[in-house]
Amino acid sequence: MGCMDKVETNQPKRVTELSKRIRKARMNAKLSQSELGKGIGLSDKSISAYEQGRSIPPFMKLKKIAEQTSHPLSYFTEDKPTEMVDLSQKLLAIERELAEV
Repeated sequence: MGCMDKVETNQPKRVTELSKRIRKARMNAKLSQSELGKGIGLSDKSISAYEQGRSIPPFMKLKKIAEQTSHPLSYFTEDKPTEMVDLSQKLLAIERELAEV
């Protein structure tokens, strides 16, 4: 298969949740689909397909999405990642502040 695995139209809940998390992470990072795509070596159409649940990113692309959006990989892979995301975002904000000093 290519870089995107096709998803059947009757999407499992996990696929729908993953697509929502990808979109939310991108929006939180204030990135357009095009910007995120360039950051991980894909087109904006691929990012759109991930966010719509039409395809599932391979693990290595998901890892790059996590890096580009400053989210832990667990945000995309675990059932209830919200506490980890909050902590991760706070730590990243502190790191950015320290880098400015």
